[in-house]
Amino acid sequence: MQSTMRRTVLLALFSGLAVAACSSPDAGSLFAAGGAGPGSTASSGGGEGGAPGEGGAPGNGGAPGEGGAGGTGGDEGPVIVDPPVCGDTYVDCDGNAENGCEVNVMGDALHCGTCPVPCRGSCQEGTCVQTRTHATGQRDPLYIAVAGGDLFWTNGEEGSVMQWSHETEETTVIASDQVEPAGIKADATHVFWVTQGDRDPYTGAVVRARRGSDEAPVVVAAAQTAPFGLALDDEFVYWTNREGGGGVVRARKDSNGNGPFTTIWGGAGSPHAVIVDATHVYWTVLPLDDGDGRVMAARKDSTGEGPFTTIATAQGEVREIALDGTYVYWTTSRTGTVMRAPKVGGQGEVTALVTGAPNPRGIVADRTGVYWTDPESVNIMKIWPNGIQGTFVAREASPYGIALDAERVYWTNGLGSNGTIESAPK
Repeated sequence: MQSTMRRTVLLALFSGLAVAACSSPDAGSLFAAGGAGPGSTASSGGGEGGAPGEGGAPGNGGAPGEGGAGGTGGDEGPVIVDPPVCGDTYVDCDGNAENGCEVNVMGDALHCGTCPVPCRGSCQEGTCVQTRTHATGQRDPLYIAVAGGDLFWTNGEEGSVMQWSHETEETTVIASDQVEPAGIKADATHVFWVTQGDRDPYTGAVVRARRGSDEAPVVVAAAQTAPFGLALDDEFVYWTNREGGGGVVRARKDSNGNGPFTTIWGGAGSPHAVIVDATHVYWTVLPLDDGDGRVMAARKDSTGEGPFTTIATAQGEVREIALDGTYVYWTTSRTGTVMRAPKVGGQGEVTALVTGAPNPRGIVADRTGVYWTDPESVNIMKIWPNGIQGTFVAREASPYGIALDAERVYWTNGLGSNGTIESAPK
């Protein structure tokens, strides 16, 4: 189970900080041109939000009211920035002329102001800034969402769904006795999450609770087979069923347990993460025996007949997923990569943005860049719009889930019963 797997992460990771020069990818701007690799194509972005039964204005990627496992889709693509020129911002820290000025010393937490100057936290305009701790003492915090300044997350170990209020700065329990809670999202009025169940067939569920209310949580979809990833738009909630043959399913946000449910895709494999934009749903599929992890897409109104778009194949143990207005991004755990491909209707090929990482998992993207976590690292990483790669935050304790809004990036640090919820300005 997910929380059991999380406990295998080395608890000693927080004892030290690897201070290594950060090198950029070869491309002058990863957001301006594609790279080589397998796969096909992908369209314009949307957002997540809207109250059950009411609908709501779609947000832009990174806007308040969005976030959670894998991030959200944005209407606008990344800001394209010219390749860096050596100066006060971009510095040649490794002395290798071939990769040029590979470090942004105004924002790299391992080279803050100059190189190497490691921070305990983030680097803001060349100055080390501590991260903000929103909650402590969490048991195996996994996935996280942000909406209207409030934070929501799932604690896998104790089976709870939690909230931190930006108004009171208090942490409260939204729901307890949840069986292996995983993906979580929130909109202006409700928070939604999945419980995987006890792995017997049809014991998982999709659940919602009204924000700021003492009302009991309501089951949106009962009798699901190990649901895991979750996404929202104005009207619907989307989720992946990892067992029972696997499937990507949607239901109205105001559903009450028994449907109707629509299977968007049901095929060979174990779909993991899911995300939506204005027109399409995107998901990752964990590999079966052949090791062929995939990234796929379909129109949001699909009823299981397709057409389906294969964004990428042969991706190994593919995990979380993110969108901006132009690209779809995903992580692979065992092969240690962060990948990118055009959304449906776009042009270009699959690109490896990062290779050789220990265990990249959570990922989000917006106009400020791409951010990802790795529970086997003490750092949260970032790729700036001009393709420079660096450390967004240093000295974290097994970062896992990640979300963002217009101003900040939020994440979970999971170390048994001592997990924390943190954030830093973009």
